[in-house]
Amino acid sequence: MKRTDENEEWMEEEEEEEFEEEEEEEEEGEKPLSARVTKILIFYLVIGFLGWNFFNFIFSSNFCSIEEVIIKGNDYLSEDEIFSKSQIQLGENIFKLDLKESIDYLEQEPRIKEVEIKRVIPNKIIISLKERKAAVIVRIGEEYFSSTKEGIVLSKIDRSEERFGLPLVLGLEIDKIKIGEIIDKSEFRTALESINSLEVILPKKFCQVQILSPDDFMICNKDDTLKVRVNRPEVIINKENLLREALDKIEREKLLVEYIDIRFKDSLVIKLKK
Repeated sequence: MKRTDENEEWMEEEEEEEFEEEEEEEEEGEKPLSARVTKILIFYLVIGFLGWNFFNFIFSSNFCSIEEVIIKGNDYLSEDEIFSKSQIQLGENIFKLDLKESIDYLEQEPRIKEVEIKRVIPNKIIISLKERKAAVIVRIGEEYFSSTKEGIVLSKIDRSEERFGLPLVLGLEIDKIKIGEIIDKSEFRTALESINSLEVILPKKFCQVQILSPDDFMICNKDDTLKVRVNRPEVIINKENLLREALDKIEREKLLVEYIDIRFKDSLVIKLKK
């Protein structure tokens, strides 16, 4: 009987403890909603205050001022030219710099084909670019311009720059052109392809091509002692053997030749000087 009484007392104590715990939980659940909302608001205010101070620091501190601009990929344009065209200012806050605007400024330069600008925290900018390469010199009127193979005019040059080894295209029927514009003439592309095809077969022998008409071209060596008349670039490749034989014959027999004509199908004509 004694053990049973003890068990009953123990069970009563447990029930009392559980009842007390339930009462505490109910009291906690009954805390005013406004108190919890206040805690949440205070938390977000603290976060906002810290965030505002952080952004204020990085946008106004000298710690994030641009101190160095690194330029990569330039062969023709100087670093000073690229830096100037980018409109980037040393001392400017690195986060205030408009990268897209600087890229737009640089892409206005015809020499620049592709450009990428990156921030390197805290104070460096890297400009990486690819330049367009000059493939030909073109005479338009009395002026000379360098151009890409696609016809993008890169710069105005002096006549003496022909020594750089680029082919010269003469006879384009264009009155004037501006830097950055495109030479949109099919005969220009055909002329360039023709002289390049001849360069593959006979390297360093020819340096200029005269456009006689949209389908008639005269390719010449430097002193005009050797000329080849063509109408399409593929003809040069197709008649490689005939052309080599003609050149051997001219040299062997010391012939005075006005030009070699390869415009005709399956044949080649050596036109002698009178």
